Amino acid sequence: MQSRFITAGILKDETDVVLAYELKETEFRLDLHVIPRKALSKEAYEKLSTNWVSGEAFEFPEGTELINPDINADSILPDQIKSDKTGEIRHKQNEWAVQLLTNKLWESYLIELDKLKKRAAELAHYDKSLFDDAKSYWERVLEHKKERNITQERLDKIKEDVNAIFEQLKTFRKTESAEFEKGSNGIREQIVEKLNQIKAKADEKANFKALHDEIKALQNEYRSQRLLKSDETSVRKAYDDAFHYISEQRNKYFSDKFESRISGLKDVIAKMEKGLERDRKDLDYFTKKAESPRIQSLELQLLKVRLRQIKETITSKEDKLKDIHKTLDSILKQASKSGKADKGTKEGSDEKSEQPSEPATDAPVSEEQTGAPAPDAAPEAPSEQ
Repeated sequence: MQSRFITAGILKDETDVVLAYELKETEFRLDLHVIPRKALSKEAYEKLSTNWVSGEAFEFPEGTELINPDINADSILPDQIKSDKTGEIRHKQNEWAVQLLTNKLWESYLIELDKLKKRAAELAHYDKSLFDDAKSYWERVLEHKKERNITQERLDKIKEDVNAIFEQLKTFRKTESAEFEKGSNGIREQIVEKLNQIKAKADEKANFKALHDEIKALQNEYRSQRLLKSDETSVRKAYDDAFHYISEQRNKYFSDKFESRISGLKDVIAKMEKGLERDRKDLDYFTKKAESPRIQSLELQLLKVRLRQIKETITSKEDKLKDIHKTLDSILKQASKSGKADKGTKEGSDEKSEQPSEPATDAPVSEEQTGAPAPDAAPEAPSEQ
């Protein structure tokens, strides 16, 4: 993430200035250097916009004013300064605010993880309360992963330590269950068989959208099922193969130039609508979460920034979607005049392309790989008798 950013501004007295923002991440602070444009030579401006932005030192000229905007305020652009780049400034503010708040949240989770590791190191026998606490901790971490508050790199580090805790607990367990493997194999066979039945329906006159929906429904039906890693991989491949096969059959059917363009635009619209639906669900979810009386102050600040980002994203997507609909209407009119797209508009008018949804999760490694219980759905180990 770039921690420095410059743009142009104008003071109330119409003085042109250069705004040089710098994020002091370790100090949880934002510096704004307001530099009179006339105080910068061409060479100095070049050094500022390239060398300084890239991280090198720079001696700010006389007359530079240092301001420390509140990154959690509505805007980090001071009231006495105007700029044509408010959108870029707001984007950078949101990016930095998320980064700072995420770092604070990350530190609090590391402190909690250290306490769990200390308890695990002091174990003399199986401790159900530690199992429950570690499982609860991991579920909360995954929730932040879902909300995109934690990077994959940080998640992997936590996952490694949480797995070590469960491995410590595993040493005190007496028995291992074979029922899980048996059940996983049975679920895998059921899913593959149902996918084969769906693929068998994909002839030239098939309702491809309905077949896609059947696969999605099958994914939702089995989404909560926990599988062995090998079965999970097989199921994921089976889903991918089914989506790919139906897409191939559909593409063979919709081969006309106009039909292909119409199908492509509808795919884009479908994806954008699904994206908007997810964004609106995120907006509703985060809004409700922000109203929770149990929410922490730091999490509330982060939620406010995320809500602002989501609202801007929804507005942008809605505008783009309107333009795409206009383009689609124009192509449909051309197809109607040429008589080449009648079949495509009848049978493909409401078809939406679906992307394969992988059943894999971010859970720590499974028992099949290490023999340790995975914290997202690990069976409770019996206590010593």
